[in-house]
Amino acid sequence: MQKIVVSASSLPAGRNMSSQIDYLQKVGNFGADMYHLDVMDGVYVKAKTIDYTYIEQMKEKSSLLFDVHLMISNPEKAIKKYLKSKADILTVHYETFSTDESLVKTLKKIRKSKKMVGLAIDIDTNIEQIEKFLKFIDLAVILCVKVGKGGQEFNVDALNKIKHLRLLNSNVLIEADGGINAETAKQCVKAGADILVSGNFIYANDTYEAIRQLKGKNG
Repeated sequence: MQKIVVSASSLPAGRNMSSQIDYLQKVGNFGADMYHLDVMDGVYVKAKTIDYTYIEQMKEKSSLLFDVHLMISNPEKAIKKYLKSKADILTVHYETFSTDESLVKTLKKIRKSKKMVGLAIDIDTNIEQIEKFLKFIDLAVILCVKVGKGGQEFNVDALNKIKHLRLLNSNVLIEADGGINAETAKQCVKAGADILVSGNFIYANDTYEAIRQLKGKNG
């Protein structure tokens, strides 16, 4: 039976360190498996959020896996700071690289740092674009909304991407990110997702109950 992993998004907790730590500890106490640090630089996307400076202090307060999602411009340069951090997973966006060679080089750097390697694609990107990179990654992050903003409605096109990727590769973990609630979680799991990233659904509701619903019978 597939075990469903829930990664609670940092986005709703804002940019205040104490708020982040409070929320991190809360979701950990109530059953989350991972903490999904949404890093936005205000350039690749309009919003600006927490960055690498938060990771070390937050990691001291929690035993959760840190799932760091880099929605940033110029990741080839910025990745150096994150490679030295206590992140457990580093995910970069396919769309932020100008060449395949530069993307592969960055994925290899993450692997060499002994962190799990993630690759994300935006909702508008064809899933076939990342097929050639699957051998370099541990985790494929399928955006179920447009990158860069919380609280958006789930886009069902993401389900076909998850299904396609699951049929293509049984080894790569699939993470569904954006618009995840109790109902869309079930759809993503049925399609083949292993990890569910949820922000507003967990933050705005009873934390324990929300995480329990996301995990369903396989939590």
